[in-house]
Amino acid sequence: MLLSFYGSRGDVQPGLCLGLELLRRGHDVEMALPPNYVDVAEAMGLRAHPVGLDSESYWESDRARRILSTGNPVTKFRLAQAQVREGFARFDADLVALVRDLADTTALDGLISGPLGQDRVADLAEHLDVEMATVRLCAMSENGAICAVPTRHRLPPVVNRASWRLVDTLTWTFSRSSQNRFRASLGLPAASESMPERLRRSNTLQIQAYDAALFPGLAAEWDDRKPVVGFFDLPAGSRPAGDTPSGDDGLDGWLDGGAPPVLIAFGSAPVGDPEAVHRAVAEATRREGVRALVGVGGRPVGVDPDNPHLFVARRLDHPTVLPRLAAAVHHGGAGTTAATLRAGLPTMVCAAGADQAHWGAQITRLGVGTATRLSGLDADTLAAGLRVLADPATVGRARALRTQLTAPGVAVSDAAKRIESAFTRIAV
Repeated sequence: MLLSFYGSRGDVQPGLCLGLELLRRGHDVEMALPPNYVDVAEAMGLRAHPVGLDSESYWESDRARRILSTGNPVTKFRLAQAQVREGFARFDADLVALVRDLADTTALDGLISGPLGQDRVADLAEHLDVEMATVRLCAMSENGAICAVPTRHRLPPVVNRASWRLVDTLTWTFSRSSQNRFRASLGLPAASESMPERLRRSNTLQIQAYDAALFPGLAAEWDDRKPVVGFFDLPAGSRPAGDTPSGDDGLDGWLDGGAPPVLIAFGSAPVGDPEAVHRAVAEATRREGVRALVGVGGRPVGVDPDNPHLFVARRLDHPTVLPRLAAAVHHGGAGTTAATLRAGLPTMVCAAGADQAHWGAQITRLGVGTATRLSGLDADTLAAGLRVLADPATVGRARALRTQLTAPGVAVSDAAKRIESAFTRIAV
């Protein structure tokens, strides 16, 4: 079977987790990934093929940083729009070529898609007449538990469901032409319904790879075609080499040398002015009297010579480092959110994207942290957030939530079993 997971690390890693589990269960697995994750997948023992553009280098370019640092929302929108168009044009061409090649040389039992590009994968599955499943990393389809517009307020279920139907209608209005051009290129008739409606009518398995405890009532609302199985994570020994501490950067000694610090890092989320954010971090943590493990900006790894209460790091081994921390401030990616909550850490989400804002809203509603926008982060906002994270009530709720989360191995095994049951052509 072919698994297509496109986007940043947070979008790709759940696909790697699922691919490894399906491979362990004896299935032939092919991965379609951004070019910058092909080597990572192959180092894990997965067969991987590049599709689309490098999902991180674009946002690290000088041009992207200049535009991200501007306060002009129109300029930012144009950058994002151009990047999306270019990336998905390449993604479409590469994915079609790959699927046709695999269909000619092997028996494709089914296609599995992450959130990005699921409409293309669904059309290709229809074209080949094979099964298809999706993996969702947040509650991003019609439900009564949360609103489509992220909010920390509890709204009536009827309002929440109506908000999702409105978003689906608007999304279909703006994407209909593009989707039907792609379908026409495959010789398929034009679609007249939105993607969520087509998935519902076709009874497609839509695995929800996050924990039910974060969305009270959601699992009971959805049936077995939208199972909420829990967050995935890579098994021990399979994490990318860059995640493993070298042991010679002084981090262990620094962690042992004082009170447990706060993690402040934003993953692959684009930061317009990393130096300004670093200064805000230094000022806010100094005010609140806390140490911080910082993963933003281009400063050298190690203790910040100007701010010895800060230690600059890059990628971290979450299972090793997070249990030694007091709290976490991050961009709200699903994987990082899962890791910090699994460690029982009060969490502040500084959202830069759609699903990240939903995680921030849920964390606030559950009382295990707080949230803001990454674009508006300054020393005052961060200091206020750090006070919320240090509140004993917040700490207690975060520790209690940790005990309610599904073990990652159980979650990915459950997902694989459901795929085996849904895909009628594969031998179990």
